[in-house]
Amino acid sequence: MNDLIAKQNIQDFKIDWNYYLKTFLITQSGLSQRTIRGYKTAITKFIVYLQDNEINAPMPDDIHEYQGYLKEKHFSIFTINLYMIVLKKFFAYLQQPYKDQKMKVYKDIFKMAAPEIKKPARGCHYRENPTREAVKALRGTLINLTRQIDQRDLLMIDLGLYCGCRVNEIANIKTTDIVKDGETYKLYLLRKRQTAKIAFVYIDPGLVSRIRGYTYEHGIKNYIFQDLSHVQAGKKAHLCSSTISSIITKHLKKAEIKKDRITAHSLRHHAGTMYYQKTKDIYATQQFMGHSDSKTTEIYMHVDKNYEAAEVALEVAPEVEI
Repeated sequence: MNDLIAKQNIQDFKIDWNYYLKTFLITQSGLSQRTIRGYKTAITKFIVYLQDNEINAPMPDDIHEYQGYLKEKHFSIFTINLYMIVLKKFFAYLQQPYKDQKMKVYKDIFKMAAPEIKKPARGCHYRENPTREAVKALRGTLINLTRQIDQRDLLMIDLGLYCGCRVNEIANIKTTDIVKDGETYKLYLLRKRQTAKIAFVYIDPGLVSRIRGYTYEHGIKNYIFQDLSHVQAGKKAHLCSSTISSIITKHLKKAEIKKDRITAHSLRHHAGTMYYQKTKDIYATQQFMGHSDSKTTEIYMHVDKNYEAAEVALEVAPEVEI
């Protein structure tokens, strides 16, 4: 930062951070109430830190010191990551133009400092694959139930287990995303960093039949995974990825699958493992999983010992009567 800009000059500004927090939260439409509460908690904690340290207008160094403060207070790496992500989003929001000249001057100086709000390193990222017994137990909690919510939850789980869908991809699936191509069916997905559904995976006809039976029975014509109250009210809003993740986690607990590293995303790893066991082709598996780098896919070459003992055919989701 230019030495001519003294930090004490900017500290003379009195900025109403609670006002900007309120306006920021208003702009975050389309997010779950749980996510909004998380945003509010993260930014409020930062505002309290500023007040306790008599900082009116923080500079990049103050943000880095705040990160150190969170470490000293023994916040988990996961929580610190979330707080830094929210702060980065909050300061990006502050780049928008305001009539408040005081804020404009602050933003201009803050921008000159070229701040970089970094997430702390989380170390090795790894999730376990659910065993065959765990998959059977998970599906067994829902397979014979007929309520709409149970049918919906089983479809979410099977899209992870047999199509390798991420939870955010499951959240964005519409009825029109399943397309018949000759004798096969394609499921078009909204991959991360893409604005159009150009990526697809092949989906088993039995699973297609169940999805179409479910949507027809409950009058769903847009997003497949919605709250029942949304459908009745004629709304088009879908369940967000965090809600879907929470739903799957609930069923993992109900099935007494208690390993910490088995999560909703682990279902996708199960699909990748089974696909690689069937094809023995790392590049085909890369395409199936939608990985941009084959190194990411190489995890499936070192599959869990539970899968190494026998020849495993690619499983398809069993038919379930609706």
